[in-house]
Amino acid sequence: MDANEIFSYPIVPLFIMLMIIAFIFVVIAFIVGGEIIISPIKGFMVGALVHDETFEENNRNVTEYTLQCLLGIISVNVLWERQDG
Repeated sequence: MDANEIFSYPIVPLFIMLMIIAFIFVVIAFIVGGEIIISPIKGFMVGALVHDETFEENNRNVTEYTLQCLLGIISVNVLWERQDG
């Protein structure tokens, strides 16, 4: 088996792309002072998620940000909040 054949499988470029996204999410976490959570998944998932939600807490608007990257059986999550007012 030639080592170059492994890159012919369609899942390999997807996995490499998701690893790059996970690395970017970790860099963002260090920049914004976010919390990094790495956890196992019961099952198999691939993909990435970016989400923000704004709600009011103690007369202040709080925006909660979530970045999530799923790499097969591992989940990389980045969470942080920003308060306005």
